[in-house]
Amino acid sequence: MSRPPRPPTRELAARLLAARAEGDHAPDWLNGAVDLDEALELQLAVLDRHLAAGEAVGGWKVGLTSEASRAKLGADERPFGFVLASRTLRTGATLAASEIDRPSIETEMCFTVGREITDPGITPDRVLDHIESVAAGFELNEQRPGSATPDFCAMVTDCLTNWGIVAGAGVPPASAAALSATTITMERNGEQVFRGVSSDHCDDHAISLCRLVEQLARHGRTLQPGEKVITGAFARFPAEPGEHWRAVYSGPAFRRPADVEITIV
Repeated sequence: MSRPPRPPTRELAARLLAARAEGDHAPDWLNGAVDLDEALELQLAVLDRHLAAGEAVGGWKVGLTSEASRAKLGADERPFGFVLASRTLRTGATLAASEIDRPSIETEMCFTVGREITDPGITPDRVLDHIESVAAGFELNEQRPGSATPDFCAMVTDCLTNWGIVAGAGVPPASAAALSATTITMERNGEQVFRGVSSDHCDDHAISLCRLVEQLARHGRTLQPGEKVITGAFARFPAEPGEHWRAVYSGPAFRRPADVEITIV
């Protein structure tokens, strides 16, 4: 049985929260100072600060959900990142680019949890029973300022660059195989900039959901009804003011093509 993660010292959490309060999301002392479990605990300390200020959890992201990303890191890990409810947007939203520092946009599968998942050993053949719907989605990423270029664990403390998500209309989840067969197209101002199949870019989505449940459980958290989960990027592009982004998902997981849209102004 694996040991529970070692919590970071109160001093370390206090130092990080103080740096964030000053706008430094990657303080130079953080690089090399923590392992992955400690980085996730520090991320949750940041989340708790948001919750104390009146925010709520909107959902979670699963990181490193492709063989290529894990090979680049050299580790078989799926770190999580929290998504704030205030930054969980509906399709058709308009967002001021000034709200995000150096934004980028990714196409992702977006799941909505229907029932709390308390079993950290839940298997891929059962996890979708706890999912209410799946939708076309975008992740909005932000390159936040810092005094150093963050290493991987420092990026984990900063939610793996997540700013928020955009979710389209959901449908009941199909099988994992059907989800992996989804074709995704992405348009910027009406021009197609990406077309691909889920299985060529991301892991089996049911496996990613299970890894998230397992990782959250190690840190005393569970997936709650209504929370949204994104499970890895199919494509990523920088986003600029004056751009309208639309993605269309089609295939056996969707009875008719599903889309998601956002305008950056």
